[in-house]
Order: sequence, then structure tokens, then C-alpha cells
Amino acid sequence: MREVIQCLIDWLDQVPSDQKAHSILRALAEESLKKADFDEEQRKFTKKEIVAATNELIDDHKVSKWMDWKNTVLPYWESRKKDVIQLAREKNLDSFPMITCDKSGGGRGIETKYWIKSELLPEIIKENTVLEKDNNKTHIDYEIAERREIKLIWFLNFFLKDGQLKLSKWSIWIIIGWMIIVGASVVLLSYFSWMTLSIPQPVTTREISLFINVFILPYIVWIWVIKPWVYLFDDRIIPAFDLCTAIKEKPAQLELFKDGEQRFIRLVRYTAPCLICGATVYLDKGEPDYPRRLVGRCSESPREHVFSFDRVTRKGNVLKSPYLN
Repeated sequence: MREVIQCLIDWLDQVPSDQKAHSILRALAEESLKKADFDEEQRKFTKKEIVAATNELIDDHKVSKWMDWKNTVLPYWESRKKDVIQLAREKNLDSFPMITCDKSGGGRGIETKYWIKSELLPEIIKENTVLEKDNNKTHIDYEIAERREIKLIWFLNFFLKDGQLKLSKWSIWIIIGWMIIVGASVVLLSYFSWMTLSIPQPVTTREISLFINVFILPYIVWIWVIKPWVYLFDDRIIPAFDLCTAIKEKPAQLELFKDGEQRFIRLVRYTAPCLICGATVYLDKGEPDYPRRLVGRCSESPREHVFSFDRVTRKGNVLKSPYLN
């Protein structure tokens, strides 16, 4: 049994990943290896025990939600099981490590337990059918991270207290006025640059700089300063600028929402487990295939595993996958 469990650990070492399912499998494998010489019953672990082994600081009441075995771990495992089987063959093993859990799924007062068992290697001729994927499910449910879970870059903590900014009527007019001033200033600068260029004179570095002011500067201001605010008020949600969050943070979004008569801009992160491979789905721009839309893109295959996103229902359907014609 020790060699079988070690096979799974060796495979995890070959494919390093920051995916949640990957860290759960590693925790399960390493804890199982410590008890490899024990009976199978003593190599069974609860969700709390596995999460504790991952060194993640998860509240007890959030453990079940965080370790979503059915929607996160199993799809991740099923899409990669054939690689573990292949590694077991290369190691000349008769069996491969198979993850499993109680069939009952737990119950009142009974915690579901998870473990690794040894399973005989399938026949090579049947290998393609052994891993056949159930691709009937096309629907995903997004989860939203709590505001305090997203780490802001230090200078934004003053503006986005607890990850959100309350918008008063004055602040809205200030934002609109600021965009008008910036836009008008750039237009005037471009106009005067154009008037200067209309005077016949030798082309120098100064004229080249003015030419850049006429065309490039307005475009940059529109793309990076004005357009995001226009889209935020129109679409209610846009991708957050990279400068909004800490360097190691995953993609986040800026969302405009109402609470009664009050309006807020808050920093959020919507995620879901990928139906195809079990990796994490993050929101991203839909271009070029889905212009002016936010779509869910799998972190492992962002161009081929694509899902729609509805911020009201927090649901999505498959837009693109290997199983669609």
C-alpha cells in the first residue's frame, strides 16, 4: 500500500499546481502515507482532518463548503486519473491509487470519510473507456468571496474600507466631473497639438511628440481612465485593475450594487469549479468571442473551458468545451 500511495504523491510532485483540489489530494496522500502500514479503516479521514493537513485557515462551519468533494475534487481527479494510472504502470505496480469516500455520504451525526484505496490497473485496451466522462451537466454555480478575503494593495485601503466604497450623490458627481475634466483636458491638448502641427515646419522630435499627443494620449485616457467607469455604471460589474489587489491575489472584479437607496462599489471575486477538469473558474473578459461580456474561464484551460456568468443568479452555462461540437 505504501508504494501505491507514494505513486500518487510522485504524480502530484510532477504536476505542481495551486489548485485547491491539488492541495486536497496532496494532504490526503501525505496523511495516508503516514498510516500506510495500518488497516484501511485507520486510513480514513474526515473533511476537517484533511483541511487541517492542507494548512489552510478555514473556519469549522466553512470546511464542507471549502472542500467541495463532488464539484471540485472529483472532476479534477477524473480528468487526471489516467496520468496516475500511467505512472503506476511505469513504476511496474499492479495497482494504482484510487480516491474514494463513504457511499452513504454521511448523515446526521455521521461525518463522511475519505481515503485512498489500492485498485488493480485496468486493461490497456479498456483504458479509454474506464475514464469516460459524464458530460451531461452543463450548469455551474458561482460563489462570491467575502470582501475581507481579498487583499487590497496598501494605498487602496483608505478608499475601499472593508473592500467597498459607499457612493453618495456628491461622490457620483465628483466621479462624473473628474471624467469630464480629464476627457476635456485631453481633447484640448490634442486640439492645440493639432493646430501646432498644421503650421508648416521641419519635422523634429517635438513634432513627433505632438503627433503622439493628438492620437495616442486620448486613446490611452479613454481605455484606462474613462471607459472602465462608463462600463461599470452600464454593466454593473467589470474586471478590477491589477493595481487594486495585492500581487499574489487571484483575479477580482469591481461591482456596483444597491442596498435600498444607497449605492456601493465593492471589490468581489466570483469563482466556480470547472465542470470539465475541476480547476477553478475565474471571471475574465469575453473578448474576442464574447465581446462586452464577463465569462468564466478555467484557470487550467482558459480558452477551451468557458462558461457564461449571470451576476444576479450567480449561475452559468457551458459556452465552450471539448464536448461541444
